[in-house]
Amino acid sequence: MADNFRKKDIPCDVIHLDIDYMDDYKVFTWDEDKFNNMQEMIENLHEKGFKVVTIIDPGIKKEKGYQVFDQCLENEFYLTDPDGIPYVNEVWPGECVFPDFTNSDCRNWWADNHKRLLEIGIDGIWNDMNEPASFNGPLPENVLFDNDGKKIEHKEAHNIYGHLMSKSTYEGLNNLTDKRPFVITRASYAGTQKYSTFWTGDNQSLWEHLRMALPMLMNMGLSGLSFSGTDIGGFGFDSSAELLTRWYQASIFTPLFRNHSSTGSRDQEPWAFDQEVEEISKKYIKLRYKFIPYIYDLLWQGEKTGLPVMRPLFLHNQSDNNTYNLNDQFLAGENIMVAPVVQQGQKYRKVYLPEGKWIDYWTGKEHQGNNYILKESNLDTLPMYIKKGSIIPNYEAQNYIGEKEMDELKLKIYPGDGSYLHYQDDGESFEYQKGKYNLYKFTQNVYDQNYKVTLEFENKGYNEFYNSFEVEFFNTEITEIKVDEQKINFEKGSQSVTFNIEGDFCKIELLKT
Repeated sequence: MADNFRKKDIPCDVIHLDIDYMDDYKVFTWDEDKFNNMQEMIENLHEKGFKVVTIIDPGIKKEKGYQVFDQCLENEFYLTDPDGIPYVNEVWPGECVFPDFTNSDCRNWWADNHKRLLEIGIDGIWNDMNEPASFNGPLPENVLFDNDGKKIEHKEAHNIYGHLMSKSTYEGLNNLTDKRPFVITRASYAGTQKYSTFWTGDNQSLWEHLRMALPMLMNMGLSGLSFSGTDIGGFGFDSSAELLTRWYQASIFTPLFRNHSSTGSRDQEPWAFDQEVEEISKKYIKLRYKFIPYIYDLLWQGEKTGLPVMRPLFLHNQSDNNTYNLNDQFLAGENIMVAPVVQQGQKYRKVYLPEGKWIDYWTGKEHQGNNYILKESNLDTLPMYIKKGSIIPNYEAQNYIGEKEMDELKLKIYPGDGSYLHYQDDGESFEYQKGKYNLYKFTQNVYDQNYKVTLEFENKGYNEFYNSFEVEFFNTEITEIKVDEQKINFEKGSQSVTFNIEGDFCKIELLKT
């Protein structure tokens, strides 16, 4: 599968291993028959540019001689019934006990268990079944939690169980590596965004679930859980070619971008249907990678302000009651408006454009806001609009993050008056918290039908800078350029220019005839 992604030139960064990689579904193990050299396999994937994320469930198989179970029992890190007996229920491994994440010693022990996975090269952890889920009915309300010596019942602890599991996982990865931990969770609580990303659980390959995904993710973002996503194509049942294609399109700005399906359902890799679906899927996956610097900027903004990546239209148009009940459109940041097709067989869709002027990403046609339009939306078309006055950063397409050194930033400018902050750091460590990041401020102004773009540094703490910027002016013919008052010859009819930066300040003045 990894080789197919590379051979077919479809970008992909991560292979996720679901529960079947484990030895009899026992957590912190792997099946040595299926993966007789797990570490070598992971090294081979790393050489191809893939990271590997493994699933971990809280249920610990009740099996004497299984180290994780024995340690849990020895240290009394399990949930109990009212008589103090270990509580047992069934999950994937069969009969299981459940770690008590309200016990800080248990959380520390669970965190340390991740070492065996990191030692073989695992890059991130995906926490599932952590409501906690169980097969023989839900955990009774009177199951007891230690809560660091202040006993509480399950009815009090249930909602924070997944939160505390994520906290433990994050702290384990944080203690064992110098990189920002990558954690995914199914269950969460207020504040879990400090420790984990999120996905919306076991959805189905149904158009109703694609439609549900947009308001779910917008609501999660407004609740602080911005780094979220759905299983693209649907987890259960069989996806169709059209549904998978539309789901990819709807998801290119979801922070978590993952295709995932259940055992027994039909394959839903981008090439699993026909050539048309493969090519359209590739087009939109590559488009997402092109927008990576924009998405990264939004995540940086979110850490500072709490604003999500995916935003309901009313967030920036609070006096416009036409935006209040729009569940099938969203803003990616403040500059891009996306109106996915979420109805089977739909070839046209009604799009509401809020205040301002909006430019069709594909055709360049300008539309006045506070207005409904009808957009032709064949299978290869995702309706997307850029707000006039926007500056949008892009990267060159790549097969995976880090494949190429991104020493040039591409700026797509939609002429108007506006500014944009672009953030840059090493992408992996916490050094940015010590000021080791760059912050570029781009400002554009229109005057006498000429355009002026200014670049200033607001912070220069990261020692890797872009060597150059490629600037493309949308629907604007440039005939002459000035950089620091020095005219540069420019081929008539061209729309882009690459220029170098020296020092802290650079100005480009564009003269249009």
